[in-house]
Amino acid sequence: MLLVRPIHDPEFLSKYSLGVETHITRDDVLEGYEKYIPFVHGVHLPYKGVNFASVDENERRQGLEFVKRAADKAVLYPVDRVVMHPCGIMSIEGNGVGEYGYLVDSLREIADYLAEKGLIVCLENQLYKPAELREVFACRSEEWFQLYHDIARPNVKLTFDSSHAASCAAEEPTDEKRLAALWKYLEHPDYIGRFHWSDSRITGGESLFCDMHLVPGQGDLPREFHQEILRHPARKLLEQRCPSEAVVEGLEFIKTL
Repeated sequence: MLLVRPIHDPEFLSKYSLGVETHITRDDVLEGYEKYIPFVHGVHLPYKGVNFASVDENERRQGLEFVKRAADKAVLYPVDRVVMHPCGIMSIEGNGVGEYGYLVDSLREIADYLAEKGLIVCLENQLYKPAELREVFACRSEEWFQLYHDIARPNVKLTFDSSHAASCAAEEPTDEKRLAALWKYLEHPDYIGRFHWSDSRITGGESLFCDMHLVPGQGDLPREFHQEILRHPARKLLEQRCPSEAVVEGLEFIKTL
């Protein structure tokens, strides 16, 4: 089953056999959300205002408790795993605000908390932004994989966001190197437990710092790359905020892979 955001009519979801991924504290508080509950097959935990790497212990604890309370709601849905951003900020506008060790300890605590609920947590590779504005952990593939190893918990896997990956791979100086950097994110398919599937425009570095989230088939990511995502058994979210007609176009493209 493919998932979409909870923005389309239930009739459309039923017609195309689609589920939804709900974002706790964002989607589930909107008026009319109840109609999507039967379609929920994915859960995303919150990340706004959270810094698990913070050097301020009170800030770390507040973030941990906020995410734990959101995780308590995940068990209301038929899911065995949740998606979460690593939520680790190193610096904001050049000022150091976090440390890697704190991030690892915080994510271990979250993983242990979710394990008690029988849930897997899938950590998403982060959107790449200019370091002078906001520098975060787990943007590059090697950082993302290292975080997975350092947390070292059996219920931790990864969520691959192809749009985020394109925002980072575009930093490379040539198209050949950009594509090589993009493919590195799929070097360990056994680590991946969820996908956020989008297209992007990586040629010429256009996707640098940009979270394009294009419908699959509307960008220039290689066809073989989309095929590799499709072949993976993990559940996939088509993470676009777009009209239903555009979703259908994406589904038609996926049928051709």
